[in-house]
Formats: sequence, structure tokens, C-alpha cells
Amino acid sequence: MKDFNKSDIPALDFIIDQCLTKGYSLTANDLVKYGHIKLTDKKGYGTLSPEFDASKEFNRYLGILKKHGVCECVFTSDGEFARANENTFNFQKQGGFKELYKDLKEQRKRDKLEFKKSKVDLKLAKETLKDLPKTKRLAKWAVIISVIAILFQLIQWIVELQSK
Repeated sequence: MKDFNKSDIPALDFIIDQCLTKGYSLTANDLVKYGHIKLTDKKGYGTLSPEFDASKEFNRYLGILKKHGVCECVFTSDGEFARANENTFNFQKQGGFKELYKDLKEQRKRDKLEFKKSKVDLKLAKETLKDLPKTKRLAKWAVIISVIAILFQLIQWIVELQSK
């Protein structure tokens, strides 16, 4: 899944849920407050890395939401916000990002199988093309032998007619 990981699903579904239930815009601080963006490591020490910024992570989430058309994402000089749009409720009702992740995973499996099938088909086509000259030669000899057999039968039939 190129645009989001399984670990992103709770935060993305939380954003959708909050946009629908609260009816107001959601910010990066809301995700930090509810623990979906963590500013400390597991032991509670400082930030995860010196360059980590909650707004960058929130912007990444907004990009995912915007790409899938799930929420209205606003990027201004004052900050970034997410609001529900006409697709938000239906998307949540259909299972949200958890269900989308499953669908994308299944699609990826189907694509892999289709790719393997294409590789096998290509290999078979190459083998068929490799054997084509042999097959053509055999077909020519079969035609020649058939013509000779027909001529032989015709000569036998003529000899029989003359002997009567």
C-alpha cells in the first residue's frame, strides 16, 4: 500500500470519526492529544527524532485523506485542517481505511498473480515461436506424403479399371 501503512489506519479512521461526530475541523494537536501522533518514544523520552514534527505527520495524513477524497483538507498559512465532506460518511460506513487496506491488499495479491500468469504466458509464447519452424517443416512433409499417397491410390485405381 503505497500511500498509507497498516499502522496509519487508526489515526486516519480517528480523523474521519472526529470530523463526523464533532462537526468541526481537526488539527494536528487533536491527534497528539488523543495519542495518534506520538511526540515521545515508548519510554516517554523526548521526541522520536530531532527533526520530527507533528504537523508534518498530520500533513501526510491529510494528503492520504485528500487523495482518497474522504475529507476536505485545508492548507493555510494559519495551519492545516480536516473537515467532513459529502464522501466522509459513506466511506466510514463502508469500513473506512481498515476495509480499504484489506481491499488494496487483495488487489495487490491479484496483481501479483496476474503478473505471474503474464510471465508464464510469455514463456509459453516464446517456446511456441521457437518450435514454429519445426512444426512448419513437419506440416510440409505431411502434405507431400499425403499427395504421394493420393497419387499412389489414384494409380492403383486406374490400374484396377484397366484390368477389368
